[in-house]
Amino acid sequence: MVSRPVLEPASAAVPEAAEQAEPIDLDALLNRITQLKAAQKAIEAELTPLLDQLHAAFDSGELDASFSHNDFSFCWSPGRVSYTYPEPLRLQEQSLKQAQKSAIESGTATVQHGNPFWTIKAPRPI
Repeated sequence: MVSRPVLEPASAAVPEAAEQAEPIDLDALLNRITQLKAAQKAIEAELTPLLDQLHAAFDSGELDASFSHNDFSFCWSPGRVSYTYPEPLRLQEQSLKQAQKSAIESGTATVQHGNPFWTIKAPRPI
């Protein structure tokens, strides 16, 4: 295992909080995150065929679109709507995308960032 330093909390905005907080054990933090992500992946693998069975029960009329079981609410959703557009419209879209790319390259487009987040992916099984 790669040795990682113990980090102090990054809290320059609130100095008294940094004084009271314990140092972060980065190895323990990363180990716990990877354990939880592995468990999440295992749960998703087990859940997928069960959800397929749930879909089949709904399709056969055994279930309503909305119901409760063990205090959990279940609500069926038809999925996100998407569209396929005719060729002339796709050509206009390509033209717009090229104009947007040109604006980015020329610096006339304004850069904006959303909220920061972590993407954590488990290794793929061999």
